[in-house]
Amino acid sequence: MALAVSDPCSGFQSPRLRSLFILCFKIGILSFGGGLTGWLYQGFVLKNRWIEEDDFASSLAISQMLPGANVVNLVICMGEQLRGPVGALSCVLGFLVGPFFAVIALCQVFDALADFALLPAISDGVAFAAMGLLVVMCMRGVRRALRFPPSVAIIALTAVLVGLLQLPLIPVVVLIAPISVALAWRRA
Repeated sequence: MALAVSDPCSGFQSPRLRSLFILCFKIGILSFGGGLTGWLYQGFVLKNRWIEEDDFASSLAISQMLPGANVVNLVICMGEQLRGPVGALSCVLGFLVGPFFAVIALCQVFDALADFALLPAISDGVAFAAMGLLVVMCMRGVRRALRFPPSVAIIALTAVLVGLLQLPLIPVVVLIAPISVALAWRRA
């Protein structure tokens, strides 16, 4: 069974729609407690090598600026990048159909086990593992940013303004994004 179809224009092997659906379905159904971006990074960039690290980072940045859930925006961006609008649809359906039914089932289970003392510890443990994936992804992003020192300054400035000074995210991004784009443009 072939996992990719050939793109005659670029020579690039893009994944089949079924492969996109299955990967997004697995990530959607198996990632509890957050950390979805880390799972997507691992699946699309590290494991299958369908998307380059820089393209993933760009898609992530775009998906965080758009309205809606960041990870849903991200799977739409990556699906569209790989297979166009049909790829985006395949990714988003795969990503959401499993959790849709899982949430309904888990709500029933949580209601039935509401008095079970171990339940909070189980859900905390899963959440901590997901946070670990996020930390790994952030560390890789910092290593990537270190190749271009002005990007480290942009990251630090954004972190200070939003994280420490608690300024609103949208105005900070509106002010810093043009500077960041100009620095990246000069680099290219």
